Amino acid sequence: MTASDGAEQRFNSLADRINYLFATVVDDDGDEYTGKHVVATMREQGTDISASHLSELRRGIKDNPTLRVFQGLARFFKVNVGFLTGDPRAEEEVIAELELRQAMRDAEVHDVATRVAGLAPSQRIAMNRLLTDMLRERSAPERDE
Repeated sequence: MTASDGAEQRFNSLADRINYLFATVVDDDGDEYTGKHVVATMREQGTDISASHLSELRRGIKDNPTLRVFQGLARFFKVNVGFLTGDPRAEEEVIAELELRQAMRDAEVHDVATRVAGLAPSQRIAMNRLLTDMLRERSAPERDE
């Protein structure tokens, strides 16, 4: 299975992708952003969106926003707009980037994360896989041989 296969399985809809951003991108205190805050900020940045429209997108009631709404959401969450449109490569890169952002919040790994941030997207993805494998090995129960 390739990483892009994993991204396709993780996100079956625009609602899944938007809700992933809400759950993953947090404020400076580590709290999830509210829909009200996202709408207010998007409006301040020039994107016309209502709270009800964002709610409908998050619940999957609506799934075809305008390009400006896609761009506004991408700008707010600081991700590639391709992630929201379902581009598998963009999904892979955004997932790696957001996992890196989470790691950077942890003071012990800040130095490593800062170094990894300077890598090309493909290198960040490779580093993410390496670290994931290392963590998986560390948490696997030891077998008696």
